[in-house]
Amino acid sequence: MSTRGLNRRAVRARSDRTQRILQARAAAALLACVAVPPAAADGSDAPQAATPAGFRWFGLEPAPLTEPLVTDRPDFTESADAVPRGHIQLEMGYTFTHDREGRERTRDHTAPELLLRIGLVDDFELRLGWDGYSWQDQLFDVQRDSGFRLSVEDHIQGSNDVSIGLKYKFFEQEGARPQLGVIAELSMPSGTPEFSAGDVEPAAILCWAYDLDERWALAGNVGVGAVRGESNRFAQATSSVSLAYALSERWGSYAEYFGIYPNADGSDCAHSVNGGLTYLISDNLQVDLRVGAGLNEEADDFFAGAGFAWRW
Repeated sequence: MSTRGLNRRAVRARSDRTQRILQARAAAALLACVAVPPAAADGSDAPQAATPAGFRWFGLEPAPLTEPLVTDRPDFTESADAVPRGHIQLEMGYTFTHDREGRERTRDHTAPELLLRIGLVDDFELRLGWDGYSWQDQLFDVQRDSGFRLSVEDHIQGSNDVSIGLKYKFFEQEGARPQLGVIAELSMPSGTPEFSAGDVEPAAILCWAYDLDERWALAGNVGVGAVRGESNRFAQATSSVSLAYALSERWGSYAEYFGIYPNADGSDCAHSVNGGLTYLISDNLQVDLRVGAGLNEEADDFFAGAGFAWRW
């Protein structure tokens, strides 16, 4: 039974003695309010509404939470929305990746894929990211001088780089104009040598979103970054487009394409597709699942993951 139902049952069963106790408590509370009246914005004695839950940044009250949270996971596409002022959103997850190129096979497990988003002011958030720790198995063939081929398995593990960034939402959707936002971020060489880029990598992403109707929505990204390769730095572009469908008030689904151009210095571009499900446990807590595959040899053959997002 819900809390509201329990309260109704308690009211019906309340005795006269309990009524007198409650009346005494109410009188005491009233006297306390008269002794220290809350000040209204216009200087009158009228009480103000309760402050919404959250944190004060730069002396500003936290924004009221009127809509369910909007996340930047589980798809590749980053949302155009920013976390409301005075609130924090934590997004975490796990991804398994499998790739085979010729006689070489790679399996990778990465967690916790952490992204901490902090709403500083209206439409503006601070972003702290860390892909997490990776456990990777590589199986490849080695040919000896005698010509005999031997399969060798190698295990490596280590930490990925951390990043810091900002997101700003320019404006909401209006008419034919989509919702637009931009992300500027900086990846810093903080990981272990096996997984770190070894240098600072700046990037910028233009985010857009467009609601087609009450259930269907389109979103996408266009990005560019200065990535450190094995021998030199090169420009790497990214793009994505995601089609989302609301299965119900709590369940959501999406299908997405994303590409990386090029995937590495001197290599081909990588093209991938994926889809997934999201479930809103509450307006401030969401869990997700996703699965995807590469469309060409340069992309990972298969990947899958799960995670959650929590706003407070």
